[in-house]
Amino acid sequence: MTKQQLEQFEKWFYGYVAGFYGDDELVNYNIKLKDDHTRRMSGDTLLIADELGLNQKQKLIAQTITLFHDVGRFEQFKKYRTYNDVGTENHSLLGLKVIAENKIFDCLNKCERDIIETAIRLHGEKELPGGLDEETKLFAKLIRDIDKLDIYYVMLSRLDDFCKDPEKAMTTLGFSKKEGYSKNIIQAITKNRTVDYGDIKSLNDMILVMLGWVIDINFMPTLKEIKKRKLFEQLIFFLPDNEDIRKLAEHIYKQRDERMLKNQ
Repeated sequence: MTKQQLEQFEKWFYGYVAGFYGDDELVNYNIKLKDDHTRRMSGDTLLIADELGLNQKQKLIAQTITLFHDVGRFEQFKKYRTYNDVGTENHSLLGLKVIAENKIFDCLNKCERDIIETAIRLHGEKELPGGLDEETKLFAKLIRDIDKLDIYYVMLSRLDDFCKDPEKAMTTLGFSKKEGYSKNIIQAITKNRTVDYGDIKSLNDMILVMLGWVIDINFMPTLKEIKKRKLFEQLIFFLPDNEDIRKLAEHIYKQRDERMLKNQ
């Protein structure tokens, strides 16, 4: 893969995204949400890739995966007016359909194409399947880390807005602010189990699930950025101040710090 190919991918992608903007303020808001998400992730991709010591070709592949990982989101919102995969379509598979229809990766060799498409397909799954080769596993883990890193930022930057405007939260996420939270999600997180996204019933549940992602962060540089940016601390601030949440917070911080030591 070459730098020129990446530049062509970027030209196509941002031209494609531009076509979704129009006169509908709500649509524009949500298209920009994912447009900005991809742009920020491009910067974090290079940051984490440098920390991991990836070579130039690996960086180009990682940047391509980042660029296209959410390409299905734009068609998803146009069609369903929500980004909630539950009850609509799997946005990763929708993205691969867009890529195939436009023959985006026809210029790549089979090995590069398989790695990129597999990483895109798996980036939103509850967990990675077994049987992946080491190179594919590297990129699948990397996009999942970088995606989570920016989703934390996105959620934090919009929590106040979502709390004030439940309709906007419902449209974007598929659920809105409710008092309390689901006890089964708390229990799963404290037992270091991943949570099924279908169990999310409210904004508080979504925050809890995002905190539980700590067990699925794969690389030391990502954990360092999470701690440096105080992402967990900021998310916990929005949850009810009670014994359940205080114990959960202790568990999350412990998991983060232990995983940092383990990955040194």
